Amino acid sequence: MDYTFKSRIYLNTSEILNTAVQQPVDLDFTLADYCADIEKILKCSLTPKIFSRTFSAGELRIDGASIVRILYCDQSKNALRCCEQTVPFSATIPVNAEVSEHIILVNAKQEYLNCRALTPRRLTVHGAFTLYASMITRSVSSLTEDTEEDELQVLTKSEEVCELCEFTQEQFTVAEAVPLSAKNRVESIIRSEMSAVVTDFSKSIGKLNLKGEITLRMLYICDAQAGECDRFVYVFPFSQSIDAKDNDWDISDLSLDVLNYDLLLKSEMLSEEPTLSIDAKLCVTLMGYRNSMVSFVTDAYSIESNTDLSFEHITLCESVRPVNVNTSIKSPLYLGERKICRILDIYNDAPTVKAEIKDNTLHFFGKVNVSILGFSEEGELICIDRQIDVDLKEALDKDYTFAKYCSSAITSLSFRMSDNNELELRLDMRLYAVAGKETSVRQVKSAVSSSASASPMGENSLVLYFASKGEKVWDIAKRYSTSLKSICEENDLTEEELSVSRMLKILKS
Repeated sequence: MDYTFKSRIYLNTSEILNTAVQQPVDLDFTLADYCADIEKILKCSLTPKIFSRTFSAGELRIDGASIVRILYCDQSKNALRCCEQTVPFSATIPVNAEVSEHIILVNAKQEYLNCRALTPRRLTVHGAFTLYASMITRSVSSLTEDTEEDELQVLTKSEEVCELCEFTQEQFTVAEAVPLSAKNRVESIIRSEMSAVVTDFSKSIGKLNLKGEITLRMLYICDAQAGECDRFVYVFPFSQSIDAKDNDWDISDLSLDVLNYDLLLKSEMLSEEPTLSIDAKLCVTLMGYRNSMVSFVTDAYSIESNTDLSFEHITLCESVRPVNVNTSIKSPLYLGERKICRILDIYNDAPTVKAEIKDNTLHFFGKVNVSILGFSEEGELICIDRQIDVDLKEALDKDYTFAKYCSSAITSLSFRMSDNNELELRLDMRLYAVAGKETSVRQVKSAVSSSASASPMGENSLVLYFASKGEKVWDIAKRYSTSLKSICEENDLTEEELSVSRMLKILKS
């Protein structure tokens, strides 16, 4: 006969996809009529934008566009110009699983980009970027907790775990109209970057209410004829409610990403002040964990007949800790032989930072590429690229075994020029990762009895057994096919493992 077990559901996360796909970018284009001729290329950059991420019929489809932006000097060599082209892309990645609930994480990194001006008005661009895609699903395990069968003895073990109770991802759009004063006269945008952060959140029935800030940084041409540029930083708040089925969580892995955004300059007929229209597409991801105690059956036997057991291994999440670190990196940068007399702009690509755990320490490491636009003593525009190392260690309170979901962002950038053509650069960074620990446990999956008797005591109703120090009472009860409770009550035992050698009375069940 098959014995019946009581069971409960345990929820955890499972990564079903983690891959990288390289996307080529090949472009041959001619400048628009309103663009000045190219005298010297200063900087060529590639910025991927993600429009949609969908999973259907065993395939992950990522649609977007890569923005190729060329910063160059016109014939005067002291006026900064910009031209850009948009190259759409679509990537399809097979997924060997079919799931209903899932979270998709995608980010992109430029690998290389070569740009060459064939004529003052025609360029060729060859490069590539990599899409890093992962999919996380909610994994469901069944824990065998106990049995209602009187003749079946079970040994259970309890573990304190982190159990997944909230698992959601939602996209939303934030729109903002920014009046531009005469000081902020924008003729064309040279470059822009946007970041978003959650500053506070609250729970309500079926909802998670977010409050946050979006920061837009922009370099723009304010006088094309004179070649004058200026910088613009604008911070605006947002609030958003997302669906949350179960808000009873103790630990939250909450992240917010800017998927893409559009900037549009508008001139109002009834106002002298133009308006900058901002439309940002954001994605919030929430994985909430609840601390709980679970029990599972590790061994079983029947006191009536021989028992065949089958086992299975289940992965339990012992602990989860989101780690959010704000840090400052100061780095001296030598600008080269040519003396820089004025800095026009300093900006960075998206940081490339990873995280790993070793010796109870979370180690963030990676690179930040920084571009410096400035004027030489001769009044010529030049662009200098430098690389800054990120190396930060954060002590942890537990013996965590893995770090995942690493992200990084530059929150502010400042600098100071020195006399020896060096630049003292300060980067304020926000680093994030989730530290965790998982363990694999073995539990009884099923138990089947046979017709053969399990009792080794024969006709004897009482057996005297000399137990050695360190023997487990469960093993003795299982050997004689009697109940654990019977041995403990007959011999006044309260310990699971004998601390001294002694004689035990074993009664036939």
